[in-house]
Amino acid sequence: MPEYIRQVVRERRFEYELRGLIAEAIAADQFVEAAEFLIARDPLIGSQTEDPRVWAMPMALVEGAQVVLYYTFDENTVWFLSITRISNEQ
Repeated sequence: MPEYIRQVVRERRFEYELRGLIAEAIAADQFVEAAEFLIARDPLIGSQTEDPRVWAMPMALVEGAQVVLYYTFDENTVWFLSITRISNEQ
């Protein structure tokens, strides 16, 4: 049976935040390609947030800080909503 792949839509906020993390466009796109590949095939790979419609996936470190990608999905589409750096300070 062929693998089902959802369409991925990068919301404007996500693109803006991504460019804030990684200014160079090609490097920024490469940074999220692996997550896009995985989430498009299995959106349940992330963890649900307090809002059950929004999921979170930890990403690689950027400048020593953890980055989290937030997304939502339905049967056909995954929407990348936001990507943020999580402070290491408690």
